[in-house]
Amino acid sequence: MTIQHRTVDIEAAAKLWKEDLSASQIAKRFGVSRNVIVGIAFRNRAFFPSKPRVRNCRPHESKRAPRKDKTAMRDHRPDTVIIPPHKYDLERLPFAKRLLELRPGECIWPINDGSPFLFCAVKTAGKYCQHHQSRAISVNRITTREK
Repeated sequence: MTIQHRTVDIEAAAKLWKEDLSASQIAKRFGVSRNVIVGIAFRNRAFFPSKPRVRNCRPHESKRAPRKDKTAMRDHRPDTVIIPPHKYDLERLPFAKRLLELRPGECIWPINDGSPFLFCAVKTAGKYCQHHQSRAISVNRITTREK
């Protein structure tokens, strides 16, 4: 077969393929790109038997350790600071809504720490109610002072 003014012998390429040479190695021998060999192999599947795919491309690395329980990991992180709930958030908890229940114009401040996350949902003109907006600004001031 003539590709880019170079001749690739399909039977010779198939023989090299059966000897477990990669498409790149065969391409170097014929002076063409790897994609040419892959295309020929695809079009002439009878000559090129499929090779089993290698799942681990880095055999020298060991397998990953099994994942730990995420709830247990939450308590063991040294850099995580557990902030106690604010009094206002505890008062808002009975009126809180889940994310899918929030409407436009309701406060989107999360008031618990998960499963499911609950949000303040006080009617407001912006993203946060007046109380949570002031808390967000005060937190920002504290972090800029610490730097």
